[in-house]
Amino acid sequence: MKALTAPGVPDPVPGLFSNAVIADGIVYISGMHAGGAGAVPPAMLDQARIALSRVVALAKAAGDARITKLTFYVTDMSERAAVAEARREAFAQAPLPAATLLQVSGFIDPALRIEVDAIAHLPR
Repeated sequence: MKALTAPGVPDPVPGLFSNAVIADGIVYISGMHAGGAGAVPPAMLDQARIALSRVVALAKAAGDARITKLTFYVTDMSERAAVAEARREAFAQAPLPAATLLQVSGFIDPALRIEVDAIAHLPR
């Protein structure tokens, strides 16, 4: 197993987790959100774009891995249209990743409204 991070992705909390790990050609990407550096933007669309950009950056840093599964955790399901818009911007080419959207009660930072984790596969 190999741990990795990517430019523009805040470092993980030391001793707790890795931003992503590669095992047997599969990349497991930890939950990414808009926190870490500076103020968290209030809009769901902006937070979703940042979280997805970090997921995509980690997949690229792994060796241009193809994202195959996304899981979205949101604090307000009524904002799913903003999440869908950010997802369409990040993933326009078919086949699109499989995806799950779940509502949660909150995150460690109350300003956060979305977190995204992913599974990706390295090219053979």
